[in-house]
Amino acid sequence: MKKYILILFALTTLTMGCKKFLDEPIIGRQNTDNYFKNEADCQAAVIACYFGTHSDQWYELDRSQMMGDALSDDAFKGNSIPGDQALFGDITRYKFDSNNEWFGFRWTTLWRGVGNCNFAIEGITKAPIADDLKQKLIGEAKFLRAYCYFELVKSFGGVPLVLDVPDPQAVLSVTRSSKQQCFDQITKDLSEAAAVLPEKGTLSGDQIGRATKGAANAYLAKAYLFTEKWADAQKYADLVINSGQYRLEPSFSNVWSVRNRNGVESIFEFQYNADQTFNLGTALTTLTRSRADGGWGFDTPSSNLEQAFLKENDPRLKWTIIKQGDNVGAKTANFDYSNYDTKLSENESGRITRKFYLAPADRPANELSHAPLNIIQMRYADLLLIHAEAAYRSGNEGLALTSLNKVRERANQLNPGTVLPRTSSGAQLLNDIWQERRLELAMEGHRYYDLVRQHRLVQVIKDFYTYNNSTSTDLYDKGNPKGAAISEIHNLFPIPQQDIDLSKGVLTQNPGF
Repeated sequence: MKKYILILFALTTLTMGCKKFLDEPIIGRQNTDNYFKNEADCQAAVIACYFGTHSDQWYELDRSQMMGDALSDDAFKGNSIPGDQALFGDITRYKFDSNNEWFGFRWTTLWRGVGNCNFAIEGITKAPIADDLKQKLIGEAKFLRAYCYFELVKSFGGVPLVLDVPDPQAVLSVTRSSKQQCFDQITKDLSEAAAVLPEKGTLSGDQIGRATKGAANAYLAKAYLFTEKWADAQKYADLVINSGQYRLEPSFSNVWSVRNRNGVESIFEFQYNADQTFNLGTALTTLTRSRADGGWGFDTPSSNLEQAFLKENDPRLKWTIIKQGDNVGAKTANFDYSNYDTKLSENESGRITRKFYLAPADRPANELSHAPLNIIQMRYADLLLIHAEAAYRSGNEGLALTSLNKVRERANQLNPGTVLPRTSSGAQLLNDIWQERRLELAMEGHRYYDLVRQHRLVQVIKDFYTYNNSTSTDLYDKGNPKGAAISEIHNLFPIPQQDIDLSKGVLTQNPGF
């Protein structure tokens, strides 16, 4: 289906590009009147929605993983070479600029996803195919559109709501909707998707990995968590828990294994195959690995994150961080994996993330952009912790403890007796839930967005700066100045200036930029 993906990508990208492109006449345009002729066309359109929602281009992979980590106390830019992706480094040190291309990458990638979804929904609605298939395919496209809007809103705040396939010039005249209006549309799309999508357990063959009822309900729970509608967040988390479709992977060490694609814990993940003919795969494994081990060295975990594990004697540390000198395998002729080298001269913290680490035997030839590791966006442990927080906020501390301790019980299996059940209450219980999110989901792209929605980004990063410069005794990242520039404006990203200019000011900027 790759050929269809490329065609639809070219047809449906929202016009957030250069003015010169907008002035060119459209030649041989294929539209919804002459494309959606049969089931194959409709299926291809939905596959294009998945492709457009995420990317196999390395510079667009900042969306969920790298920025969510490196904008928090969990990680740094990592690669300490001054001129190597300096603009990404500026972002991680809270030097936000509306002309920074990394904000543009995130914005454009997500709008491309919205455009593909709108194209599919409009076309499939009128397609001559069986009604049950039509509803399922539209449900998938609505789920993916909701995903894109969720990512846009949590990064940029309220954005334009574009729910059809408008004329390119018309897009530029759409004003920003409020954050709540956007979330109202997100929950509408997710609710409609949940009503028609199948459960995970009914999928087989090449359907595995596509959007499900459980994924839609899980994202409903998360959307309501972000809007502080606690009862609704608990309600939809309960639906996922009670569905019986998901359970925690028996061992935490296997959650991110390249051999555990779409495992029992996975609710939604992006699918990657190491297909060099069609240029398929992810680059994230290369981007985050040590430069001494053939990687690029970005998004390196902090000593502050390591200390969070060590303070609780938490065995998840081993499966989250690889530190200078750690043993992760046997010595080979080219590299000593029993004494891992993070290339300290080019690494801000002397650490790399283990969750995206591939052992040499699992690395395909020409690994950059071709690794077969799926990128998990939502897993059952995350859902349980959403449930715990929503239950706590709704006044049910007993239920909150139950969901929290399910996650801790699995962690304890790595080294029995180390991760004991929580028995806290009141404000301490909420802090324990937040801490569990940090430890369980570390380096998965959640931390920055969690700190923002918890209304504590600025204070946590100020404390992080103090730790680095006053408290830390770490050999590698002590004294790092990250956090000195933090302020309340950093709770949102700036809207890319080029898009404000294209709209002639219709698209307004976030405060402070």
